[in-house]
Amino acid sequence: MTKHTYKTAKRRYHRVFWPLMALYVTIVLSGSFYLESSESESIFLKSLLGIAMAVPLVGTLAVMVRFFEEADEYTRLLQFRAFAYGTVITLGSLAVFGGLQMFDAVGAIEVFWFIPGFFFAYGLSYRFLGGKECG
Repeated sequence: MTKHTYKTAKRRYHRVFWPLMALYVTIVLSGSFYLESSESESIFLKSLLGIAMAVPLVGTLAVMVRFFEEADEYTRLLQFRAFAYGTVITLGSLAVFGGLQMFDAVGAIEVFWFIPGFFFAYGLSYRFLGGKECG
């Protein structure tokens, strides 16, 4: 593994993170507007947009892990712990809502919202664990 300073690791992270987020927002908004305005009921197109939307998110997670690995030991530990707690909170929420849905205690909850929920839980965990800024 190549040694990077925190500053260069953070710069590399932001250089890839922001274009991925711009791509994600573009795909979500343009795909939603297109499907809403078109008469197309093509399951292929809907599936393609759904998969295309996930690609920048998977890339973002990979870039986050790369940043964690390139950061100094303290930041790495803090980031990985926050990532783990964010994952626990998200999976725990999925389990609770899944159980509530299974027993008809709540209506349908869009799975999509657990994605921003993870990033929110990760950010709160990082802050709670002593991080001053996220990324």
